[in-house]
Amino acid sequence: MNGHRFTFSGKGEASSADPIKVSHWLESADEFQCMWAVKYLWNQANPGGSLDLYLGEWSQDQLAGLVEWMLFGDGDSYGGSTFPMPVYGVRQHGAEYFAKARNAWNQRVNRQKKASQAKNTIVVDPETKKKIRKLAAEHDLADAEFLSILIDLMSERRGAVEGIVRQRKEAKRAAIASDLGVFSGFNSSL
Repeated sequence: MNGHRFTFSGKGEASSADPIKVSHWLESADEFQCMWAVKYLWNQANPGGSLDLYLGEWSQDQLAGLVEWMLFGDGDSYGGSTFPMPVYGVRQHGAEYFAKARNAWNQRVNRQKKASQAKNTIVVDPETKKKIRKLAAEHDLADAEFLSILIDLMSERRGAVEGIVRQRKEAKRAAIASDLGVFSGFNSSL
């Protein structure tokens, strides 16, 4: 992001949130993450209140600016919109709310990552798992590392075998074409 979207004038209640940490977090945030942060801060100040009525089609930059305004800004309006919320409570407890927001976001990301990894899990029977562990231990490798190497080797072997088959087919094709060339020469002289 290109620096702060607004300047804290110091008129309102000072936020104890760290502007550098907030700015850094927002720099790597996409539109969804910014919207999530706005709603999270809103719910901290106004549990059960609905913010959707006040948010239309806002860009990522506008949402990021709204996060900063909620934590550091003045007044009760931002970008021409007035938000009926105890914004000064958000500003007063900014460090706590922002820390909770970052932790909640990180937990969300970690849960999604684990769920994605779980989709890639292969289940094997206990006897096969025992064999994998034994073979991996013989090579001083972790089970996953051993399986990865084994699959790579099998893939390379398959590629090599497919290459040999392809070469044989091409050689046969060339031999048949050569034979047909002889026949076509024979047929043209008739």
